[in-house]
Amino acid sequence: MADQDLNELVSVIIPVYNGEKFVAASIESALKQSYSPIEIIVINDGSTDGTQEILNQFEGKIIVIRQKNAGQADARNHGLTIAKGKYIALLDSDDLFIPEKIEKQISFF
Repeated sequence: MADQDLNELVSVIIPVYNGEKFVAASIESALKQSYSPIEIIVINDGSTDGTQEILNQFEGKIIVIRQKNAGQADARNHGLTIAKGKYIALLDSDDLFIPEKIEKQISFF
C-alpha cells in the first residue's frame, strides 16, 4: 500500500431513525478510531424521538443531515452524496466500531 493511503480521508456514514438509545455510543466508537483523518456523517432519517438532541451534543465533531423519513438505504445514499472521503465506512446507529477497525482496513487496502 502506498504511504499516501495512510492519510486518505475516510467518511463514516451513520443512518439513524429513532436511535436515541444507541446512537451516541455508535458515534463515540467512530470518534475513537486510531486512524485519522475521518469525517463522520450522521443522517437523521426523520427521527421522532430524542435522537436530534443527542446529535446536537456532538456539534463540531460530526456532520448532521436531517431528512424526512425515507428509509435506511436512502439515508445511506444521501450520506454518500456529501461524503468527501476516498474510502467509505458504513456504521449502523445501533452498532459499534472497535478502535482499530478503520486503521486495519486501510492498511489492508
